[in-house]
Amino acid sequence: MSSNQENASRWLGKKIAEAKGAYALASSFTILSAGCFIIFCWYLSDFAALWLDHGQILPNTLLYALIFLTGRYIFAHFASLFNYKAGNSIVAKIKKKLYPVLLNNSRQDSVSSTLLVTRICDDLKPFYAFFIPYAIASVLVSGMILIVSFWMEKWVGLVLLGSFLVIPLQMIIIGIGAEALHKKHINLFLKYSAVFYNRLQTVAEIVNLDNFKPQYKFLSDKSQELNKATTSVMRVAILSSAVLELFVTLSIAMIAIYLGMSLLGIMVGPNYGKGYDFRIALFLLTLSPYFYFYLRKFVSAYHDRNKALASAKLILPILNEGIADTATDVSEGLNAFEINELNFSYPDSPVKVLHDISLRLPTKGLVLVKGISGSGKSTLLKICTGSLSALEGTVSINGKNNTWSQTWLRTNSSYMNQFPFIFDGTLRYNVFLEKEKECVGQYPVFLDKILAKKEDGWQSVLSHNGKQLSGGEKQLVTLARMMLHPRAIAILDEPTANLDMDTVEVILPQIVKMAEDRLVIVASHEKMFESIANTILNLNWGEQMDYE
Repeated sequence: MSSNQENASRWLGKKIAEAKGAYALASSFTILSAGCFIIFCWYLSDFAALWLDHGQILPNTLLYALIFLTGRYIFAHFASLFNYKAGNSIVAKIKKKLYPVLLNNSRQDSVSSTLLVTRICDDLKPFYAFFIPYAIASVLVSGMILIVSFWMEKWVGLVLLGSFLVIPLQMIIIGIGAEALHKKHINLFLKYSAVFYNRLQTVAEIVNLDNFKPQYKFLSDKSQELNKATTSVMRVAILSSAVLELFVTLSIAMIAIYLGMSLLGIMVGPNYGKGYDFRIALFLLTLSPYFYFYLRKFVSAYHDRNKALASAKLILPILNEGIADTATDVSEGLNAFEINELNFSYPDSPVKVLHDISLRLPTKGLVLVKGISGSGKSTLLKICTGSLSALEGTVSINGKNNTWSQTWLRTNSSYMNQFPFIFDGTLRYNVFLEKEKECVGQYPVFLDKILAKKEDGWQSVLSHNGKQLSGGEKQLVTLARMMLHPRAIAILDEPTANLDMDTVEVILPQIVKMAEDRLVIVASHEKMFESIANTILNLNWGEQMDYE
């Protein structure tokens, strides 16, 4: 097992303890459900044996069997409810930890962040709500049935025990390549979903430029590639289920043949004639399929474990980055912010995006970074948020080195781009995050414009990156969040792009107000910022043209 996989497995395992109460209750109900089924099988076998051997029909015995069968399903229902509750609880806590990290992670835009959260939640929830409960139930129920089987007839117990040991082995063998397939599938999903979304946003431009057919072919090829990856994942899942069914069928057939031949006197076991009769044979034969009931579910959900491992490997670096930042003392305020001889190029690219940038930024006020598209504005802003590392030149906070300064910037800067990130949750949570106190009178008044349109007010539920809000409303929500959770540096990338003038007239004064008590860096090619900026940096294809 690689170290990455071991770390991901350990992280997934630690999260189980966060819902141990729900899992414990679910396990109790599972044991009661299994106990009811075992008693049901006993009463049913007793009823059938008396009827066939002696011609006696005892309705009470059949009634008891039906009562315990009903109990089996009732207890199983409660077990599934608590298991699902445990899965939801764990995933909700993971989302709460992931949201603040993504909020300050400018490496990913809102679309990529939304797709990442959606995909990870879709992958982790089945793991905690189904795979883990089925794994626990397989051990508990199979253990109970093994005890009963060895007590009644050891050869039946040996057959069941043998299959119980072989099945995990075949799962491990099949799962060796499954995790790599799942990781490839997740990466393709995130990559191509963003591509498809981008093409949807620009469909009018594509049609106007008469570029529809090339784009259609491009998207068709990517779709086929994603479908092929999905098929590969499903093929592994079907293969594991098929192998399990083979073992189950052979095991039950062996038990049936042994019991039948023993009853006929052809294959006399050591316990034959010592209380071993048709009732016990029928009881064991009826009980044997239930031995594999949760094992079947466990194997069917095994691909959920591979999906969860792949997702854990994706989010662990993001979460660990936040943990690493908290390990460094970055509590001191902003006294100086200098960039000297900064050059930057992205990995595997010989082209320099930024060339010899040098400037001294104020600790308060509005700094405008302007230039045409592709001039390096967004790259410079991402360096100022600490999301990108300065390998050539220095980016220094309070005279410290690049490493410390990057950590400080990640912790003490807030970032907003033209496609803001909206969490799944209420409007109130999106604005106030984890604050529990009453919000009346403690929020920017421009939010009243949004509240007036929402019947549920602060409790209005937002999902899918805030599809219930317009682009301007998303910007207002993000701006309010930035104002209510102030950092030493506020960074805004094209904050007024694609917005109507009414929204711009609301946002612009708020940006000026923020700049009164903190450093606000704005990247924009809009001329409206030039008259209110304290400092202006003009970029042209990554070169510093002038610095005012």
